Amino acid sequence: MAEVCLPLDIDELILPAVKILNEYGFKTFESCQGGQGHSFFEPTVRFEGSEFDLIRAYEICELCGLPVYQARRVFRKTPVYKKDNTPIGDVWETPFNEIIFMSPTFLTHLYPEMGIKD
Repeated sequence: MAEVCLPLDIDELILPAVKILNEYGFKTFESCQGGQGHSFFEPTVRFEGSEFDLIRAYEICELCGLPVYQARRVFRKTPVYKKDNTPIGDVWETPFNEIIFMSPTFLTHLYPEMGIKD
């Protein structure tokens, strides 16, 4: 595994999961520890890759002791309109992968050395 340089603004409770995924070669692009006042309800990490990458990431998280709640492939479509706001169809975005963990404080219990209180 290679040492990875990550942004400084990653939520503290989700940081270990982001580090693990990046160390195993996954390119994460969005994460949130979840909970009140956060973008997601549950701790979530989103990353690029195929459906096979999703299965591999799931297995790695499980082997590292991270309690995965869901692993899913996300497909989004955006409506396209004419200049007069008449709908003309949809554009599908590139799909991405998402792993959701069990609770907003899941990493606190796994990594007590972080000193985070519930």
